Amino acid sequence: MKKYQLFASILAVSLLTIGFGSFANASPTYHGYSGKVQIISDLETTDAVKETTGSAYNLVTYIQRGKLVSWVEKGTRNVTTKEMYAERTTVPMDYLGNASSLIGEKVYLDISTSIGTFESVETAGTWTPN
Repeated sequence: MKKYQLFASILAVSLLTIGFGSFANASPTYHGYSGKVQIISDLETTDAVKETTGSAYNLVTYIQRGKLVSWVEKGTRNVTTKEMYAERTTVPMDYLGNASSLIGEKVYLDISTSIGTFESVETAGTWTPN
């Protein structure tokens, strides 16, 4: 019985160690942005590498007024849903199709004014392609 308890304890500690190690490695990398989104042109961030199969997130820390739309692109192709927001919030953007096909690829966040917003909008935040 003692051998069984020892084996079970070692197994439990091993699984916890592996689980916590995987969790630590899965932390997303966030990239900052700030600027003015013009009425007729988008604000595009620098490229970031997609590291996991998860959704992209835009953590909006400042929005001056109006409404904005954000999404992720690869080259000139939209690779996530377009999501609208008008306040400080976390904006999830789900990948279209198979997100795992983009792992290791460079993508960027694109932000534009939404329909009905007729002025430039200052914004700032961080984002991750996850």
